[in-house]
Amino acid sequence: MARTTFGESIGRSRPLFLVLILVGCLVASVAAVSFQAPELLGKPKVLTDFDAFHIAGRLALEGRVSEAYHAVSMVAAQEEMTGTVSFMPWTYPPPFTLAMEGLATLPIGVAFLLFATASCAFYLWVLRRIAGPWLPGTAAAVAPAIILNLGTGQNGFLIAGLIGAFLLAFRDNRRLAGLPLGLLIIKPHLAVAVGLLVLMRRRWSVAVIAGAVATALLAISTAVYGLSIWSDFRDAVGEAGRYLAAGYYPLFRMNSVYAAAHSLGAAPAAAMALQAVSAIVSLGILALACVKGVAFNRLAALACAASVCVSPYGYDYDLTVLGVGIAFIFPEIVERSGNRQFLAWFALTWLACGYGMAWAIAASDVSSSVELGDGTAGISFIAPLLWLLFWLTYRILTRPQADEAAGSEPARPSLRAAE
Repeated sequence: MARTTFGESIGRSRPLFLVLILVGCLVASVAAVSFQAPELLGKPKVLTDFDAFHIAGRLALEGRVSEAYHAVSMVAAQEEMTGTVSFMPWTYPPPFTLAMEGLATLPIGVAFLLFATASCAFYLWVLRRIAGPWLPGTAAAVAPAIILNLGTGQNGFLIAGLIGAFLLAFRDNRRLAGLPLGLLIIKPHLAVAVGLLVLMRRRWSVAVIAGAVATALLAISTAVYGLSIWSDFRDAVGEAGRYLAAGYYPLFRMNSVYAAAHSLGAAPAAAMALQAVSAIVSLGILALACVKGVAFNRLAALACAASVCVSPYGYDYDLTVLGVGIAFIFPEIVERSGNRQFLAWFALTWLACGYGMAWAIAASDVSSSVELGDGTAGISFIAPLLWLLFWLTYRILTRPQADEAAGSEPARPSLRAAE
């Protein structure tokens, strides 16, 4: 009888998944109290990611949505509404602001719990649809990113869930794949890679539906906020570019090649050039895989990997997308790697997903902000870890299995077989 590997053990471990769920619930519960009434935890109010969501939504509710898209007025609104300030500029497209306006009708603790738990449930449901019995191992591989989103209220679950839902429908040749793709207009830079799949596969009906959904969302938000919202949004994007070049973002939490290069001393122009190379190479590899007819599960994993390599604005909470890619290939990773290689691969996923959080905990700052000019942007090392992870994944997936190399029948049933 074949020996059970470490990958198999954790891959199907329901107790491990239960522990992850319990830890996640604890983190979300503490975060909800921290957002609503931090004094109950003996802590002062510190603005974290979901605070920005709620403040932008409240400004929209009060007819002051323009103020959310200008850093100076956004900081003033933070002080007015919470009594504290932080550098948290608002650069999300108006459709996402409209969604946050709906949540802002609730107290922030309730709004946070609703958003975090609902989007997490959606994400885990999508992972379950892809990974099947390997959900525990898939979720465990990106556990730091899961915990981070549950602690800060970011939208990593929602975006990754939409990407996963698109890939599932696209795999099954369903036109409705255009629905989740169109909804990604709320964070369009993470939709570039999966959009490339549509173009390369010439799935025009999917593209039409995605375009219609995106156009509808843009039209609704324009009808609610007026045409001027787009000049405000343009100004916010311009401000963000200037602040990024000045190093005012927490670079240690950013997963882009730009952040890594800039944090290590490269000038903004040089760092952006390296980021362009990262985007071109990752999308080029994805396009080549499409042309060569790579198996869909590997193509989907490549699309997820490319998604986090395109934009200079990627954050560690976006790495939930890696979980979707891992769900497609986890059985193959287990099949083709020994214990040492699997542990190395698993450790790399944790390092990539958890580097920013570890730095933030060490610096006592779990938000997505830094104080202007205080030198706390930190050193970003996530991008090199990601590219090392991608290389190791490639090595594992292209490694012949022992039974394949010997030209014999497998010694045990495929791990991808249904339970």
